[in-house]
Amino acid sequence: MTAAQGACTISELSGLVSPRIDRIMELARRHLEMDVVFVSEFTGGRQVPRAIDGDGESFGLAVDEGVPLENTYCRLMLDELIPNVIPDIAADARVRPLRITVDGSIGAYVGVPLRLPDGTVYGSFCGLSHDEQPGLDRRDASFLRMLAELVVDDLEEQRQRDQRRAQIADLILGERVTIALQPVVDLHTGRCIGVEALSRFPAGSGSPEAVFAGAHDVGLGLELERMTAARALALRPAIAADQALGINLTPGVAMTLTDGDLDAPLEQLVLEITEHEAVDSYAGLRDRLQPLRERGLRLAIDDAGAGYASLQHIIELQPDLIKIDRSIINGLAADKARRSVVSGFVLLALDLGGRVVAEGVERRDDLRAAAELGVDLGQGYLLARPSTNSADHAYWASGPDLLRALDRAVQPVRR
Repeated sequence: MTAAQGACTISELSGLVSPRIDRIMELARRHLEMDVVFVSEFTGGRQVPRAIDGDGESFGLAVDEGVPLENTYCRLMLDELIPNVIPDIAADARVRPLRITVDGSIGAYVGVPLRLPDGTVYGSFCGLSHDEQPGLDRRDASFLRMLAELVVDDLEEQRQRDQRRAQIADLILGERVTIALQPVVDLHTGRCIGVEALSRFPAGSGSPEAVFAGAHDVGLGLELERMTAARALALRPAIAADQALGINLTPGVAMTLTDGDLDAPLEQLVLEITEHEAVDSYAGLRDRLQPLRERGLRLAIDDAGAGYASLQHIIELQPDLIKIDRSIINGLAADKARRSVVSGFVLLALDLGGRVVAEGVERRDDLRAAAELGVDLGQGYLLARPSTNSADHAYWASGPDLLRALDRAVQPVRR
């Protein structure tokens, strides 16, 4: 099998060549004094230019318009039938009579393969001139080869991005997510007042945080969030009428919500806005959510204290619930600074008429400390682990006192 026949294909790369590759091509063309420099992909038996710098039209080159690979200099170069540099095409009997030479009026050629890190051939990085270039030599090929390494870095990054996008798309189209529920517990009564829906993806997909971040990185964040939210809403029959179901959405996705997306009754829903993403327009988000909140939808700021936007999210959106991140709750009992932060959130919630949830509670002394500071609600492994088991869901819906599951050492949390 020839090198050209062993070329690989990168899907969805067309039109996505980076500005850095454009700059590299410009530098190559100017240094080599060629009329055109281009990056091409070998796909489906064709050589397809993906980026062009210079007068490509005079050579019959156009972005994304390929020619049969067998008719190109690059196939001959990859198969080592011609050298990387031909300074005078008219003096080389191997290429002088070729149709591409005549049609393109080619006088000089330089080209190197683009090999991805796994050794497969993506395509070629080439330059053409209508006039002969007597000064063109091996050093110019070495220069082009060096620049080709930078081009390959960008191409490999794009290939990995395409692979991630395909993986995310597969999760979305196949609805490959399982929804686990975790109780939110009233620290006064021990009763489950609601559950948070948590996404669990197939083994090997990465953590839920990584999957959602990856989806947003490849432009599929909205679609993934909408799919997981729909799967979570389908579990609403598993909770009691006086309990709430919490679903997580980033601000950007929350901005796209319509009345039909959430379905009624809205008083059974808590929309948890993640704290990690900035809000482009608080006024716009408030306007979008206000009609839903008037119909009973409650708003929570999730992971408060974990990033840069907590206070602004809370002040601008005035949520019904402030969910303090586990990084603040873990070690609360023995850390004055953490206690001060929690006290601040409690006072802020009182001013807003909202309530505070301690997230990620795993230690009994931290739970006790949270209650002593005025935290209303708790959530975490200490109280109940997330579960996909319908029996657990039915148990929580029955209204048990979940604090009774703890031994006497934790009973002082009752107030």
